[in-house]
Amino acid sequence: MVKMLVLVRHGAPEATSPTGSDLDRRLTDSGARSLRAAYPRTFALLGDNPSVSVWSSSAVRALETADVVAAAVGVEDIEVRQSLYAQDGAAFIAELEASDAPCVIAVGHAPFVDTMAARLAGSCPSFGKGTVAAIDLPEGPSGCGNLRWYVAGPECASWEELAIVERVLAESADDLVGCTKAFLKSPDEPSALLEFRVAIRRVRSLLQFLEPWQAKKQNRRCEHILKELQVASAHLRALDILSEAVDGLVESGELGENCLLPMACAKERALECSSLVTLMHKRHAAKDLKRLARDLGCLSWKSKVAERGLTAEDFRARFDAEFNEVDEDLFGLDLRDGDAVYVARRDTKEMRYVAERLGEVLGPERAQMSEALDEIQRELGALSDARSNKQLAEECAKSPRFRGVRADLGVVARDQAEVVSAITSGMERREADARPARTTDAEDEE
Repeated sequence: MVKMLVLVRHGAPEATSPTGSDLDRRLTDSGARSLRAAYPRTFALLGDNPSVSVWSSSAVRALETADVVAAAVGVEDIEVRQSLYAQDGAAFIAELEASDAPCVIAVGHAPFVDTMAARLAGSCPSFGKGTVAAIDLPEGPSGCGNLRWYVAGPECASWEELAIVERVLAESADDLVGCTKAFLKSPDEPSALLEFRVAIRRVRSLLQFLEPWQAKKQNRRCEHILKELQVASAHLRALDILSEAVDGLVESGELGENCLLPMACAKERALECSSLVTLMHKRHAAKDLKRLARDLGCLSWKSKVAERGLTAEDFRARFDAEFNEVDEDLFGLDLRDGDAVYVARRDTKEMRYVAERLGEVLGPERAQMSEALDEIQRELGALSDARSNKQLAEECAKSPRFRGVRADLGVVARDQAEVVSAITSGMERREADARPARTTDAEDEE
C-alpha cells in the first residue's frame, strides 16, 4: 500500500508545440536545465535508496520532468497514468489503492496537483512549475495524510540567458565552419579570407568573455585552435591590406599606371596563400573546426554555473567591467606606440563583437554600444593598418622577389608614414578637445 505520495508539477514548458497539440508541448531548455540542477537535492529528502515508483501524465512536458525525477531517484521505468493528464482524482486514488509501491512520485499538472495535495494533506502551498510536495499517508490513499516537506519549483530565469548565450556561441562556431569552407574553396578571394578571420575573432571574443564561467579545459582547447589559425593567416591578410594601399596609390597617380608593384604583391600573395592552404590541410584545420563547433554546441560550464546558472545581471556586470577597462585604456592611449594601439584595437573589437552578438542578453543599451565601438576600432584599425603597411613595405624592399619595385615600395612606405602621422594628429586633437569635458565630469562625480 502506498504510504507516501510525492506530487510534482511539471517544469516550465514551451507556450505551444510545433504540432499545435497540448500533449506535445516540451519543457523549455531553461525549464529542463533548472530541474536537472535542482532535483538531485530535492529528492535527496527521500533518504538513501528509496523504494519508489515514478508515474507521469502522458504529456511530453510531464514525461520530460519525470525523466529528470527518475534520474534523481535512480529509477529506470516510468509508468504513464492517463488519470494524471485527465486530472481524474477518483481514478488516480483508485490507482494508488491498487499499487503495492510504498512510495509513488506522480508528475502531473495544475490544478490537479494542488487539489490532490489539499485533499490528502488538508492544506499545502500552491504548486508553481517544478514544485514538489511529499505527503505521508499512514492510513493509505483513502485516509488523511500529512505534509512532510514541500520544495518550491526552481527559478528558470538564471538559465534562460545561459541558453541564449549557448545558442549564440554555437551559431558563431557554425558560421566559422562555413567561412572556413568558403575560404578553402576560394582562397584567392581576399573577401573570403577576411570573413574567415572575422569569424575566428567573433568566436575568440565570445570565449574570452565567457572565460570566467566556462570549463577551463574546453576554453583553452578551443582558444588554442583558433589562435593558431589566426596567427597563421595574419601575414596573408597583411598582404591584402598592403595591396589595397598600393592599388589606391596607383589610382591616385602616386604610382604610375605601368607600375609593377601590384603584380609583385599578387605573386607574393599567391605564394603566401598556397603556404597557408597547405598548412591548413596538413593540420586538418577544417576537421578541427568542425570538432570545435560540436564541442561548443555542448558548452561545458564550471560547476558553480552548472548548479546555479547565470543571470542577465551577471553578463551585464562582466560586460561593464570589461568595457570600463577598455575605455580607460583608450583614454590614456599613446597613439605613437604601435603595440599599444594594436592591443587597444583588438580589445575594442572584442567588446564590439560581444555587444553585437550578445545584445539579447546584455540589453538594448549595451547592444547599441557596438556601433560606437565599431567606429573606434575602425579608426584604430586604419592607424594600425597604415603602420603595418609601412613596416611591410620596408620588409618587402629587402626581399629579392621585390628587387624591381623597391623604389615603388619606398613611395608606399612614405605615403603610409604620412597617413600614420595624419591619423595620429587628428585623434590627438580630438582627445585634447575632449579631455577638459571629461575631467569636469570626473570632478562632478567626486
